[in-house]
Amino acid sequence: MSQALRIPILMYHKVDRLNRRSQIPGHYVSPNLFRKQMIVLSAMGYTSVPLSHLYRSDVKLPRKPVVITFDDGYENFLINALPILKSQNFVSTVFLVANQLGGTNEWDSRNGDVEERLMDVRQILEAHSGGTEFGSHTSDHADLNAVPKEEARRQIVDSKVKLEETLNLPIETFCYPYGRKNPEVEKMVAEAGYRLACSTEKGLNTDTTNPFALHRINVRRDTNVPVFIMKLLRGKRSDG
Repeated sequence: MSQALRIPILMYHKVDRLNRRSQIPGHYVSPNLFRKQMIVLSAMGYTSVPLSHLYRSDVKLPRKPVVITFDDGYENFLINALPILKSQNFVSTVFLVANQLGGTNEWDSRNGDVEERLMDVRQILEAHSGGTEFGSHTSDHADLNAVPKEEARRQIVDSKVKLEETLNLPIETFCYPYGRKNPEVEKMVAEAGYRLACSTEKGLNTDTTNPFALHRINVRRDTNVPVFIMKLLRGKRSDG
C-alpha cells in the first residue's frame, strides 16, 4: 500500500429486499440501490481489488483502488450481489463464519432476529470461481472483547484452519465481529497467520494504517447515491 493512495474499503452485510421483521434493518441494501452504487463507483474511476492485494508486494495496485467487503457470507450475496459485481467487472472479499457454512445467522436469531441463510460450501466455491475472495469472521461470530482470552484465540485460529481445510483455499484476511477488538486480539490475529484484518473504524487506508485495524465505510439501507458519494469524499477529507 502506498502513502499516496487513499484506499476505501466498503462494508456490506446483506444485498436483498428488507425483511421487515429484522431487528437490524440497516444491514439490508436493496439490489437496485447496490447496482446504482456499483455503477457510481465505476463512473468515479475506481477499480476493485481483493483485500489481500493490499499487502501483496507482487501486485501493483490500480490508480484508484477500492475494496468491497461483505460480512457473514449470506446466500443473498451469491444471488443478488455477485451478478451486479460481475456486471461492473468488480471483485469482492467475503468474511465467513466457519462453523455456520450452509447454516444461518444464529448469533442474531438466538436474540430474536430473523433467520437468514448463509452460503454453503458449494455456493462459496461457485463464488470463488467468479473471482470472490474469502476471509474469516471467526468460528461462531464471537464478540472477541467479551469472551475469555483462550476462547478468543480459538475463534481466531480454528476458523482459519477449518475454512482452509474445508474450502482448500488460503484464508489470509480477517474481520472482527461487531468490530470489537483490542490490542491483544489484534496480536492474536497476526500470530494466527492472517495478513490483514478489518475493523469498523471509519476512514480510508494508507501505508500508515494498522494492517490489523483497517478502516471501512459502512454502507447501509439508507446510503442512497448522494450519501454514498459523500461517504467516499468524507473519507478522503478525514484521511488527508
